[in-house]
Amino acid sequence: MDVQTDVARTQASEPAHRAATVPIRIRAMRPALSAPSPVLPARKPAMIRRLSLPASAAFALALLTTPAAATAAGTGAPPIYAQHLVDKTLKAQPGVLIMALHVTPPGKSGNVIIASNIGRIGKPADADDLAVIRSGQPNLEVNKAGSRFEVEMPLQDMVKDTIGALSVVFPYHAGADKGALEQRAFAIRDQLRRHILTLKNLFDPFPFVADAPPADTLAQKLVDETLAAHPHLLVIGMHVTPPGGRQNVIVASNFGRIGKPGDSDDMGVVTSGKPKLEINADGKRFEVELWLLDRSGASVGAISFVFPYTRGESQQALLKRAEALRDALRPRITSVAALMARD
Repeated sequence: MDVQTDVARTQASEPAHRAATVPIRIRAMRPALSAPSPVLPARKPAMIRRLSLPASAAFALALLTTPAAATAAGTGAPPIYAQHLVDKTLKAQPGVLIMALHVTPPGKSGNVIIASNIGRIGKPADADDLAVIRSGQPNLEVNKAGSRFEVEMPLQDMVKDTIGALSVVFPYHAGADKGALEQRAFAIRDQLRRHILTLKNLFDPFPFVADAPPADTLAQKLVDETLAAHPHLLVIGMHVTPPGGRQNVIVASNFGRIGKPGDSDDMGVVTSGKPKLEINADGKRFEVELWLLDRSGASVGAISFVFPYTRGESQQALLKRAEALRDALRPRITSVAALMARD
């Protein structure tokens, strides 16, 4: 992928329970929840060429009219979560010129740009984009003018499954450290994947609901700080009924879906106080959902933790880890109102 050409034209304690009696189910997880390579010679710009019509326009229209994949490109529907991730990453990385995500939308057969800061949503991937996805190897190149350096690498979800390609472009000048720029691009990719549950997660609407809780609450701060302190933790999701609210919803997470109502499993934990343990269908993730407790030990909702999982790993040990993580948050939660206060 060459995202460099033509640019100028252009996130009291709980009831006692016995570990042996905690039910463990195996099912698909609920939706709510490399070494540097040698620098390749510059190649002919390919990605930002003009699209031929009508085929490429039809493909873009097909993408934009998929409800979950609708973007703000004049459809009247909310942007997708993937675009939010691009926007948020660029805000945190002012030295990055361009970001673009190449993904095959659910139910489609072609890989296209689904989010970027240069438009071109729905543009089909070229041979270089697809080669990165198929080989797992990055593509590195300096543009013809020698002013930009592009790193394209596999885009991954949080269990490191490849779900597309990510292109990151930096300013460049002769003699600049390409290795350092490559490492920075991979660090951006690795941080991004901590916020991607699955490929389908990228196509969630953003905001998930019109009246979603704000993103700058104490709840979200606690999620972000806990994830930063525990690099191997995959997911945290807080399920709480906000003050004045009528239903339990996701109020903080590292995968979006803020405002999504709790499902029957979430509400089962909230009402019973019994932890729920779950192995997802591919066997790579283990979820523990518990009561979320405030400083006094009173329940204020539920909290989900998801860990990487390998067959034979002690599930009770993961339960204890989740309980320890949950209990470490208690001193900072004085009430639901405090949890939902803007930080």
